[in-house]
Amino acid sequence: MLNSKIKIFNDDSLLFSSYQYYTVPFLYTMAIILISYFENAWIAIWIVYTLIPFLDEFFSLDLRNPSKDEQNKLEQEMRFKLPLYVCVIFDWISLIWMINFLLNNEIQIFNKLGIIFLCGNLAASNINIAHELFHKDNLLDKLLGTVTLARNLYIHFAIEHIHGHHRNVATPKDPATSLKGQKIWNFLPQTIIGSYVSAWNFEADLMLKKYGSVIRVQNRMIWYTISYFIIPCIIYYYFGFFGCVYFLGTVINSVVYLETINYVEHYGLSRKEIQPGKYEQVDIRHSWNAPHRLSNYLLFKLQRHSDHHENPYKSYQTLCSYEESPQLPHGYTVCILLAWVPNLWFEIMDLQLKNWEHHKKNVTSDQVHHKMLNFIFKIGLVTTTLATASIAL
Repeated sequence: MLNSKIKIFNDDSLLFSSYQYYTVPFLYTMAIILISYFENAWIAIWIVYTLIPFLDEFFSLDLRNPSKDEQNKLEQEMRFKLPLYVCVIFDWISLIWMINFLLNNEIQIFNKLGIIFLCGNLAASNINIAHELFHKDNLLDKLLGTVTLARNLYIHFAIEHIHGHHRNVATPKDPATSLKGQKIWNFLPQTIIGSYVSAWNFEADLMLKKYGSVIRVQNRMIWYTISYFIIPCIIYYYFGFFGCVYFLGTVINSVVYLETINYVEHYGLSRKEIQPGKYEQVDIRHSWNAPHRLSNYLLFKLQRHSDHHENPYKSYQTLCSYEESPQLPHGYTVCILLAWVPNLWFEIMDLQLKNWEHHKKNVTSDQVHHKMLNFIFKIGLVTTTLATASIAL
């Protein structure tokens, strides 16, 4: 499989390049052009869920790891911050633009749903941007990460992710870890409700230790919860009922997308309990990786997730891919959709999990690869049909 990949990239040059990380701003720009001139978002959806997976299948895998010296150099490079900041700006601009466009143009419901779906997907990619930013000590990064999460009514994610998920991942204590055999629609209420409760409990314990009371002006969860009502009210005030509906449509889409990624990232993996309530240390064996090149650029190396959990404060451009980590059968753009077909997901991922547990290294059998190719072709057929139908309307 690896030998059949087309190698047209210079990995040494790309290691110090930031241009490939402007994929998301490019998608924003393309989406605005397609929607403005053709009232059509389905072509952009086709690119994300059909073209990128097919290119991932044929291009060489992204396996080049920076050395320690290279990591130190990369950490100092400001140009890797710029794509993140640009994405934050584009996200808010596109939201306001999208609401205005839908309100001021007569658009068929099919194309309107496509626009909301695409904007929700792009908003979800910006939760990933926020994730990169709030992991940093820099005040500006934390502020921009919080602003991005506010747009998705999910600010508590920053508290739970750092103080809950990273501590409890791959254990029964973590609401954002999916169990083997657990269906996505059973996982979603577990993680959405559980993450909020986890964040509230952490902040409540912090307030009790510091001030002796939970109800304090310093309690971030109180302000975050209030903002979940204030922000939709502001949208309603300026854009009316339907503007608020469009906004909430993108919010629901982005949160479900985010939590589907969580479902994929740790599915079926668990840390050994070494004594009651205490588990072995988190390492590179407790997250699924995917070295597929274009989806890796699209998601700012999020697919090198094992290294992120072992080294949570490393910047995305310095993350490494390890042979000892479990590997997904394809990139996130495919696996996110696969997760919503539970029988096929279990058939493929349980076999992938079994192969990894047996070999303790990255093994994607021909059987699994063939099933993934069939799934990609089917998704391609669906998205092509939707894009063609949208043009014909």
